Amino acid sequence: MNTDIKLIRLAQALDPLFPIGSFTLSNGTETYTAKDIVTDKATLSQLLSAYICTLPTGDLGFGAKAAAGEDIPLLDDLCAASRSPYELRDGSSKLCRRFLKAQMALCPTPRLTEYSRMIEKGECTGFHPIAVGLFMADIEADIREGLSLYAYSLLSAMANHAVKLVPLRQLDGQSALYAAMERIPEAVEKALSVQTDDLGISGSGFELRSMQHEKLFTRIYIS
Repeated sequence: MNTDIKLIRLAQALDPLFPIGSFTLSNGTETYTAKDIVTDKATLSQLLSAYICTLPTGDLGFGAKAAAGEDIPLLDDLCAASRSPYELRDGSSKLCRRFLKAQMALCPTPRLTEYSRMIEKGECTGFHPIAVGLFMADIEADIREGLSLYAYSLLSAMANHAVKLVPLRQLDGQSALYAAMERIPEAVEKALSVQTDDLGISGSGFELRSMQHEKLFTRIYIS
């Protein structure tokens, strides 16, 4: 597979429109808007800036370790233990299963197939960032490009959710996203050098807002 096709396949796999249901998860953004913490472009920028600080030891870190061939059952256990909010844990697991099913239907993916087998046998729970990392390894994608696109897709989803929830102008959402994008290369480098023992370090504020989301009186998203 040539480099251009690898990049295009990554873009397809990480597109919010890829049919795994990622558009239904707000990663706590809905709570931040419901509690009037995120109300405009400036506060959305603050949210995205804070969130990207959690990525090297969170989703990007798990993806990087999986792509590098780390012990998958260990990564899976660590990912489960680090996701205290039920909605984040359950949502990531559901995304993972749908991601595996879709990718395995498109082309041969030996690492994803093995991960699916471990999930079916009860050896793993299954989490989306691990599946994304294994997919990068399966297609032999450039790891920095893959992690950069993954970070962008996570930030873009949160920005788009906020635009709908506040609501904000589309340009305001894109401006906040543009500012956050500048920090993606730094987050990727940190993710590539993070130690396994550091995986799971995250912002407690995001976890608390995700837990509070379970009790919101009205809500659009499932996390």
